[in-house]
Amino acid sequence: MKRRQLLQSLTVATAGALLLQNCITDPKKVSIALNNLKITGEEEELLANLADTLIPATDSPGAKAVGAHLFTLVMVDDCQGVEQQAKYLKGLRAFDAVCKEVTGKKFTSSSGTDRLEIISAMEKKMDTLNEETKTFYQGSKHYIIQGYRSSEHFLTNVKPYKLIPGPVFKGCVPVSTPTA
Repeated sequence: MKRRQLLQSLTVATAGALLLQNCITDPKKVSIALNNLKITGEEEELLANLADTLIPATDSPGAKAVGAHLFTLVMVDDCQGVEQQAKYLKGLRAFDAVCKEVTGKKFTSSSGTDRLEIISAMEKKMDTLNEETKTFYQGSKHYIIQGYRSSEHFLTNVKPYKLIPGPVFKGCVPVSTPTA
């Protein structure tokens, strides 16, 4: 009887530990797996809003819709060194506070037109910003544009990709011999 009670107690404790772990985790999860960067769902959302501000959706999808912010995270995770990644993360985490300091408004809680004004003000005062914020903003802007221009939507609808030398190239043409 004691062995049976011990097994029941262990089963209940194990199930409780597994359920408790799911209850404690962050409700907003990151949508992609990264090897080196440890970011939260709110930080991913901030980057997505930055992408949406830089290349907004019109009659065609914007940078957020094509996943340029996810491309940015993957590029920083895979292509930058540990020091650059640390600077980028520090700039990402301080971006809202720096926006509030420069413009008086937080980037995450602003509307679309306010975000555009915040970005314009930040670009005008780029020389006065700290190194981490510059690294985050300039790196994100570069990768967001690159990600948008590499997206399927851009390469099929906006600027269709064509193989070079193109459809008029003829690789096998008989060569006539010159007459002397």
